[in-house]
Amino acid sequence: MEVGRIILPFLALLCPSSSSSAGQLNDSQAPALRTEYFAEGKDANISCSNRTWSDALHFIWKINISGVYCLISESTKNPPHNNCTGGKTLRNTTNGESYLHIPHFGVQDEGTYNCEGVFRGGAETVNITVRAAVTPVLSTRLEQDSGQRFAVCSAAGGKPAAKLSWEEMWGSSEVTERSTQNADGTVTVESWLRVPDDGTKDKLTCVASYLFWTRGASTAAVDLTEIRDAGSLAGELWQVIMISFFFVLSLVIVTFLSIYMCLERHN
Repeated sequence: MEVGRIILPFLALLCPSSSSSAGQLNDSQAPALRTEYFAEGKDANISCSNRTWSDALHFIWKINISGVYCLISESTKNPPHNNCTGGKTLRNTTNGESYLHIPHFGVQDEGTYNCEGVFRGGAETVNITVRAAVTPVLSTRLEQDSGQRFAVCSAAGGKPAAKLSWEEMWGSSEVTERSTQNADGTVTVESWLRVPDDGTKDKLTCVASYLFWTRGASTAAVDLTEIRDAGSLAGELWQVIMISFFFVLSLVIVTFLSIYMCLERHN
């Protein structure tokens, strides 16, 4: 009897359509796909369906973490089964919706989570890619490119990627977005805003939005007074050269005159 109870969830996994006499999953209907991110160290709750146990027959979660598979199931007729590690369990909301609970979520829980819910009259299947969130690092800088001046806002190493925008006074639409996929799975996003020639005294702020920031967005100001074009830099360099030249020339003249006067006194 106990053996039958243990293998029943696996029979449901191999032949899910046999678990429901009221309805079968349409084989031609592809499962729904979605990606969810969760903060490391926080509890994660993953929903399979918004339908409740009032018309559900069973829920089966098939989890693949780096090629290691496990299964969690609950049924109205059979005892629950759970051979997953890390404290993963099925729980219910107050109104009877089933969800998967993962305590203290971390990168070790990243993987593919397949959920099948069988109900009276049909079934729902969803494949969920679960990832740990990584907070991006926000910074700003000034760049010169092809004689044009740019304010650059960077949100580096985020997962998922942050969204960047600008608060500026001149209503520029000349913004270029650049995105780089990093080797560790994170994304670095940059926004390049062209600064007009007369825009060096205006206030400029980069606004970054990220999924897990409690206030929703973070800002970073750009000091446009630091912007110098090639012409002004060359002019400043030339001034420094000329000042240095006249200083050295004056020093040589003073030294020569001092030696000359000293020789005259001795004569």
